[in-house]
Amino acid sequence: MRASIILMPLLAIAAAAQRKCGTTQVPGALKEQARAFQRANARSSFPAAMAANRTLTIETYFHVIGSDETEENGWVPDDKLQKQLDKMNQDYKQTGIKFDLKETTRTVNKEWATAAVDENDTTVELAMKKELRKGGYSALNVYFRPLGDSLLGICVFPEDVEEDSDEFWLDGCQVLHSTVPGGSTEKYDQGATATHEIGHWLGLFHTFQDGCDGGDQVDDTPAQADPTQGCPKGKDTCKGDKYPGEDPIHNFMDYSYDACMDEFSAGQTTRIFQFWDKYRAKQGGSRLLWAL
Repeated sequence: MRASIILMPLLAIAAAAQRKCGTTQVPGALKEQARAFQRANARSSFPAAMAANRTLTIETYFHVIGSDETEENGWVPDDKLQKQLDKMNQDYKQTGIKFDLKETTRTVNKEWATAAVDENDTTVELAMKKELRKGGYSALNVYFRPLGDSLLGICVFPEDVEEDSDEFWLDGCQVLHSTVPGGSTEKYDQGATATHEIGHWLGLFHTFQDGCDGGDQVDDTPAQADPTQGCPKGKDTCKGDKYPGEDPIHNFMDYSYDACMDEFSAGQTTRIFQFWDKYRAKQGGSRLLWAL
């Protein structure tokens, strides 16, 4: 299921943009699973201790889709793709996760490159991904393209899927080509969009999910009423003793400028591995451990 659509104002490609989300609702089943993990974590310190000592290498594939072979129209050069990979590995190092790029594909297809993201009509997206997608459900596929409708990125949450189902083929992350390091999307040109979207692919919610009394079901991310724009100091949208801590504006799952984002919490790391074991792991032998 789709995790998020990050939007930009129509005139924002060259000007300072705001990171916005068009789909903030987490599927009910996934939210309930997160609550179950949260309850289990409260009963035992074992999940956090286990996650703190784990490492994971994720099989990764990049797909560049352009209207033509110009960078303006989607053709991301190899050096910027390498910088994007380096950025992903830098950002996720604190979680113990590494992305192992196995292959990069390049496709000139104007229909695929510029197709609007439409959850009610995935015909073009499905055709593109059935042609390009590689690996199993534990393999990360990232599609860099101009997108359309001023989107910065869109990804999916993990879920139970059947091999060769539409849900399997639609898995992965689509990222606006100009958000890679050195891209042309001002304030969002350091590669953090891919980091954010991959967070959803790994099961993380927005830090501001459902406001002060909703949350992301991770105990060590402070309550947050709304997404952050820019990089404000002292932002605190949930006040009072019930909501300790200022907004986590530096967290990759907020909407701050790329330069402002530099952390995942320890609780988010635990959640990543909990969802990984339940949905994406090639072998699920460690799943029962999380129930302790």
